[in-house]
Amino acid sequence: MIKKDKKNLQAELGAQALVDFMRSLYPISQELQDYLRENSQFLKVKKNKIILKSGDICSNYYFLLKGIMRAFIVYDGKEVTIWINPENEIITSVKSMKSQVPVVESIQALEDCEVMVMTYDTVRYMYENFLEMNVVGRIILEEYYSDSEERSIISRIPSAEKKYEHFLNTRPELLNRLPLKYVASYLGITEETLSRLRRKKLKGEG
Repeated sequence: MIKKDKKNLQAELGAQALVDFMRSLYPISQELQDYLRENSQFLKVKKNKIILKSGDICSNYYFLLKGIMRAFIVYDGKEVTIWINPENEIITSVKSMKSQVPVVESIQALEDCEVMVMTYDTVRYMYENFLEMNVVGRIILEEYYSDSEERSIISRIPSAEKKYEHFLNTRPELLNRLPLKYVASYLGITEETLSRLRRKKLKGEG
């Protein structure tokens, strides 16, 4: 029996996870499944590595198999986190991919991550040659829009305590996986305030 190379096995498993993700959104043909397997690449990304830097033109879609990534901008010398995504999410810059213009945000791995990479040309080919991909793409964009609405809601909640409660209600799985500074930046409050709110919450639960 021939033993498969670990990297090749990871790539196969990653490609299958990508196929399963697409199939969970909408039925896709065997031809599209085969195309995805042949035209996506497995990649490991070390913690803190920036995969897309402000000023770059985004040329890839990333399906996050393992880990957490965030997007941030730098404003007045400070990093402002604009989204945080865990596993089973498609990560990209929609505006840059659509118009091939430089991005404002940077995208960074917050944990050691594993991703499947699809290039701009690969995704365009799927849209043009597999009708079902247009339905998949619409569903993904709807999810992006929903996430954007969520961030808009958080930014408009005036109370730091209410922001934190909203985060606990909608993204509780992230709190214990991330340094507080990233959560605080995402919520638009100081790390000290977040620490105080967290202590208060823990005491209340005790």
